[in-house]
Amino acid sequence: MISFDKIDQHDWRYDLLMLYLSVMHNHIYYHHIHILNRENIPQKGQPTIVIANHQNGLMDAMAVLHTLYLDRRQPIFIAKGSLFKQKTVARLLRFLKLMPTFRSADGNRDDLRSNLALYQRAAQILKDGGTIVIFPEATHHYGHYLSSFKKGFGRIAFSAEEMNDFKLGLQVLPMNIHYSNYFNFHSDLMVTVGTPFTFEEFFEMYRRNPNDAYLALNQKAHEQVKQITPDIDIPEYRDEIETITQLFSCSYLQKKRLPSDFLPNQKEASMTIIANLRHFREESPETFVTLMEDIRRYTSMLTESGLTHPVIIASPSPISLALRIIGLILLSPLFLFGYINNFIPRLTTRFIVGKTDDPMMRSSLQYGAGIVLIFPLWYLLTFVLAWVFSGHLWFAAAYIILTILTGFLVHYYKIWCLKLFTFFRKVRIRKTKAFKELLQLNQKITGTMEDILH
Repeated sequence: MISFDKIDQHDWRYDLLMLYLSVMHNHIYYHHIHILNRENIPQKGQPTIVIANHQNGLMDAMAVLHTLYLDRRQPIFIAKGSLFKQKTVARLLRFLKLMPTFRSADGNRDDLRSNLALYQRAAQILKDGGTIVIFPEATHHYGHYLSSFKKGFGRIAFSAEEMNDFKLGLQVLPMNIHYSNYFNFHSDLMVTVGTPFTFEEFFEMYRRNPNDAYLALNQKAHEQVKQITPDIDIPEYRDEIETITQLFSCSYLQKKRLPSDFLPNQKEASMTIIANLRHFREESPETFVTLMEDIRRYTSMLTESGLTHPVIIASPSPISLALRIIGLILLSPLFLFGYINNFIPRLTTRFIVGKTDDPMMRSSLQYGAGIVLIFPLWYLLTFVLAWVFSGHLWFAAAYIILTILTGFLVHYYKIWCLKLFTFFRKVRIRKTKAFKELLQLNQKITGTMEDILH
């Protein structure tokens, strides 16, 4: 095991890396980033444990890191011990200020014993005024829900207070991380900073029975994170409720006359829909089950027909369609330029992303391998070659700028084409029996949802 004795020392090399990552993360990979209640973050030097929901692999850590880095603090992350098995990887992770924790399920007693020393090290970091970040669920998952919190968070928190005779004043800072889309490049990210809290009411319990105190703190922390999280807490219908929030958030916001493309509004709509569905299930359990079955059938029919919900409800005018087609035709030369010049880094990134069996790690690989490494190296190589073959610096600079800009265009051009093709598929099958059944089911679900929401 490598040493973590100096992991909390400020590292100028880490600052340089963060300057680069801030550009890649905040301005390239994500389209918009929203940080709500930033003023709730305790001052640098105040012992703080940050806890957050965990859905999207390493991108969750990046979201928390860039939220906290506004004052150039260098927080320490607690990560899965299995990531540290190879010494070279472990050294890299240590440079990135990650410390390992091991689960009892892994069954290695040596690893579990080393946890005690690492908990003490984390407690010392907090005692010295540092910031620790931990995802108490201990694993990431798809979907908007909170699973149970593990005890490691509580062990660190109480150890830090115990080392300081329970006078440290440790702050626990809840956060929620929310995405407009887990997987798509140039989607939106939102971080909601909750209200920091202390846990002195459990100190006496900890002195009597530490395990009971861990559980009590976990329950309090879970409730605090849940308050700012779209938590689908009906496990048997999580997929169906997730689908409903995706299908009806926009229409809900439009009726409220709120911008439907603003992620904070979308999250608020999702939380309202989830709360109303929870209440509807209590009041009308049989109708709720029917709604869930209808949603499951509707989703299946959409997949079979190759259509999407927005296309089903959209009715663009002939002029609007003509303008879209003309726009795509006019942009096609730029699309072709961008596609050719970005083909190799796009293909390489797609190959690497395809190697993972964990879908919730795809965006992490897309960002880490593609945006941080492959695309910048490719653009540097393209710039040098353009300069060498043209003999003009201005030409190379213009060429690489056009390559980068049309790289973004390729991404959006494909989305625009897909939407247009999907609409024409709707036109082609609109008189079939299957489409009429799909439309009737859509109207039935929409009617039920209007009753639930309004």
